[in-house]
Amino acid sequence: MAVPRQMRALLQAVNALLRKRRYHAALAMLKGFRNGAVYGAKIRGPHALVMTFLFRSGRSTCTCSLEPCLPC
Repeated sequence: MAVPRQMRALLQAVNALLRKRRYHAALAMLKGFRNGAVYGAKIRGPHALVMTFLFRSGRSTCTCSLEPCLPC
């Protein structure tokens, strides 16, 4: 399947832009934000959901003191 000339020209222009050292820092920041969003969606979100269902009561079962604390 042949790629149209306009698409090939656009792809070459974007690749040339991405190779410029001038935009390296901005692109690295963008990549970091993207990686953080992916990590949050794949790992942190489901983990928070599971933890919410596991510990939904919100109360500690510790009876060793009057102050609320971590489970014994």
